[in-house]
Amino acid sequence: MRLTTRYWGAMSAFIALGVLLGSFSGLFNTQVEPQFRAKSAVYSGEQYLVTTTEVTPEDFVSASLVAKENTLVSSRVLAQLHTLEVRAGQLVKKGQLLATLEDTQLRASMEEIRAQSRANEAQLSQAQKQLSRSEALLSKGLVANNQMDEWQSKVDELKARRAALTEQLSGAQAALNYTRLHAPLSGVVVERLQEPGSMLSPGVPIVEIFNPASLQVSGAVRSSLAGQLKVGDTLQVELKALSTSVMGTISEIVPVADSLARQFEIKLDIVPPKGSKPGMYAQISLPSKPLKRVVIPQLYVKRTGQLTMVYVVEQGIKQRRLVRLGQSLGENVVVVSGLAAGEALAIATTSS
Repeated sequence: MRLTTRYWGAMSAFIALGVLLGSFSGLFNTQVEPQFRAKSAVYSGEQYLVTTTEVTPEDFVSASLVAKENTLVSSRVLAQLHTLEVRAGQLVKKGQLLATLEDTQLRASMEEIRAQSRANEAQLSQAQKQLSRSEALLSKGLVANNQMDEWQSKVDELKARRAALTEQLSGAQAALNYTRLHAPLSGVVVERLQEPGSMLSPGVPIVEIFNPASLQVSGAVRSSLAGQLKVGDTLQVELKALSTSVMGTISEIVPVADSLARQFEIKLDIVPPKGSKPGMYAQISLPSKPLKRVVIPQLYVKRTGQLTMVYVVEQGIKQRRLVRLGQSLGENVVVVSGLAAGEALAIATTSS
């Protein structure tokens, strides 16, 4: 009886262990048959075989319009700005009055010099008369030689003072002329840099003027491209702000490169279109060699937001593939990556 109890206890333990192991192994779980996707239909529509074509890549240089004839009109004397006759955007002619400076002190100084000159002339005239009388008396032995020398020195001193005063008067007259500022060239006023009442020192700019008929395009090109360019070459320049393009002739290549950017500055002369102004953004098209590139028609490209994709036919099945596009060539476009020559494309549709 005791043996039978032990036997059945051992059997129960084995059975419980077996059930536990079966639960862990998923023996009692319901089996789910795998689901298979339906096979895609074979594409039988029109296909396009991808090939490579020689394409001249676009190589642009960012540039800007600059004034070839540009000047700052500055004060040449220490004085207060009295009047400013022009405003920004105004057309001016060469020699036109732009501004006047306060000249009261300069005029007073010039009058003082003139008064000193008149006094000096009076003294010089008296000294010359006395010298002449002394010469006459010296011939008769009525005056000593040293007295004659004194009057001669007096005359020489007054003549030297006359020369000094003449120079001072010329300087004062020139300074007075500097109080009236005239346009050094015909052009357009860019900016008023001072306002009436400002105290000016020599060299302080008052207005900026540029000649709108002598604009240039200035840009920096890589050192590897600068060696292919020379003065006299003609390049296309696009002015996006004016929605137009013009041809420019290289007039200058700065021979010193930017040591950090490894670039050379080039300047092109252009016939500026109407509305051109210094500082406008421009793009210079640089010459480049044709390269083999994958080119496909635009109609095979599908755009979704910022993504561009094509439908590639592989083993008869149409599949989407993302691609990166490059230069647009009218009805065609260059594919930078994602597609290779020899592959077949299906036409992209909105329902695909």
